[in-house]
Amino acid sequence: MAWFKVDDHLYSHPKWLSLPKGSRALWVTAGAWCAGQLLDGYIPLSVLPMLGGTRSEANALVRAGLWIDAEQGYQFHDWCTYQPTKQAVMEKRAKDAERLKAWRDKRDAERDEKGA
Repeated sequence: MAWFKVDDHLYSHPKWLSLPKGSRALWVTAGAWCAGQLLDGYIPLSVLPMLGGTRSEANALVRAGLWIDAEQGYQFHDWCTYQPTKQAVMEKRAKDAERLKAWRDKRDAERDEKGA
């Protein structure tokens, strides 16, 4: 599972306060979706309706400087500075899988020793 990080002072940031509620909802929903899809902050135009957003709400995020126009969609501003990248998530998953395998191998070996 990847996580979408949100600053605990977001509620009072001037850019946030300048946005209509629909754009705020879209920003949070799209952030969670991008993190889950490992898209490094890219939102294709085609998913806006699924995320409950409109182009007007997305364009408000661009005007506020929270998103950038991208080819066939939008890009979160500074995603790779504040959010885990696909590469970082995949590396963590691989390390976690290795650690879990080592734990299971040790557990199984200890179980075999006790049973012998």
